[in-house]
Amino acid sequence: MGTADDLAVTQQEIAAAKAHVADALVGIIPCTMATEYHFTVADSARKKLEEWGFKVQLVDPETKAEKQISAIENLTAAGAKAIAICVLDPKVIQSALQEAANKGVFIVQYAGRESAFNGISISIEDADLGRAAGEYAGKLIKEELGGKAVVAILDYPDLPNVVVRADNIEKALLEQAPNATIVGRFLGGVQEFGLKSMETALQAHPDIQVVVSINDAGAYGALQALEAAGKDPKTTIIVGIDAEKQALELIKKGGMYRGTVDTQPAKTGEMVAQGIVKLLAGSTVPRDIKVPVKVITKADLQ
Repeated sequence: MGTADDLAVTQQEIAAAKAHVADALVGIIPCTMATEYHFTVADSARKKLEEWGFKVQLVDPETKAEKQISAIENLTAAGAKAIAICVLDPKVIQSALQEAANKGVFIVQYAGRESAFNGISISIEDADLGRAAGEYAGKLIKEELGGKAVVAILDYPDLPNVVVRADNIEKALLEQAPNATIVGRFLGGVQEFGLKSMETALQAHPDIQVVVSINDAGAYGALQALEAAGKDPKTTIIVGIDAEKQALELIKKGGMYRGTVDTQPAKTGEMVAQGIVKLLAGSTVPRDIKVPVKVITKADLQ
């Protein structure tokens, strides 16, 4: 598994990549532009590539796999030399990406690894993200709640990679706090879903004390519901993933929101741009590159 150091580019590589592309496009297809994480990755990659003089087209599929397929086909038809993509559903997208790769398009996959045909993957492991969030939540349960707590997990079951994240949240949390009770997984992903799901969950399980979310966006909705239910911020714990600005502000302020896992979206976007340059320049680079994760707590923000 390669690291960010393997993607450092030289001026010679940038020049060689530009010569290879000439006036052709480089495409970026995120999973969505509606969350801070996904926006930041795609926007960071776009800005870096444009800074280096590449012509970039960014297409927002709005979390719809069929729109990703259309974007892949349209970019390939327009002569794109490379496509960076956050794959929503590998089984659905695979044939379109394979066809593009067969036509010589380099594929840089971020958020996953299985679809990096004729290219490389640059990704945080969803298992690592889930494990970090689950371990931290379990540690808090053990240290502050006597090892016992009623827990809800916010999931997003339509995305297979996010299910891996939720699976590892559950596994790691129970390893740290085996006497915790997980009452279920509930739809999150965006604030609206997190709010609605937590309102419903609290009706069935009014004693929920801990929420661990597959991202920060869904956790904001859970926070709203828990506050509206009058939960004590001293004994209620929320842990998210993505280290969004709002999450960091909530953690720094103190209260229920206790931690988030930093996915380094700006760094990931820069690595995506570097990976594209490496491929276009014909440089040697590991097929799989790992982005590190880090839990951010109030102590980190002082």
